[in-house]
Amino acid sequence: MQAIRKRNPFVFRSEDHDNNGTAVLDEQGSRNVLPTTVYAYRPAVTEQTEVVDRIREQNGSSNKQNRFALQLMLGLSSILYVIYIFSDRTTPLFAVFPPSPENSRANAPLDMSGILAYVAIIIHVNLSLIVHPWNVVIAGKVIRAIGFLETFAWSTAGPLLSVYSGRAWQTTVWWCIPGLLTCVVYAVHGWIEKADEDVVELEKLKYRALGA
Repeated sequence: MQAIRKRNPFVFRSEDHDNNGTAVLDEQGSRNVLPTTVYAYRPAVTEQTEVVDRIREQNGSSNKQNRFALQLMLGLSSILYVIYIFSDRTTPLFAVFPPSPENSRANAPLDMSGILAYVAIIIHVNLSLIVHPWNVVIAGKVIRAIGFLETFAWSTAGPLLSVYSGRAWQTTVWWCIPGLLTCVVYAVHGWIEKADEDVVELEKLKYRALGA
């Protein structure tokens, strides 16, 4: 005779009985083990926040160093123009690159060198306000910085006048410094703003991922 297997359809097993799967009974009472469902790992909220905070701190530290370097550069350059006002107003580059003695007219300072020096100092102050906005109040009015385009336009007055008057190249380069600094500040200031925008977009992506 064939062996008769006893069916036991009402077998109770604890949920914690099997560690590697879930036990079920088929229609013959045989025990099958279903594989455990694997869930994708999702970073914790605190981990995402720590990463974003670390990037924000690094960006803030980098921006602070860049602003300090720009302020130092503007400060040293403005001191040179203050000294220039109280000097004989020949270009300081003559000390490094001596002029040709054959043409005394080309080596002479510009007729408006005093006014141009004051304009150069104002340009330095304006660039400093762009790099680090200060709440400057004069006669009850808040002084705000003008844009880069207007600043660069003012900085071209000295070089154009020097070329038009036929001055030495050392004099022309001396009056090109405010325009050069304007371009440098414009480039670095753009990098700083772009880095801040990237951090803001990163924070938006974080909250978007949490709400997904």
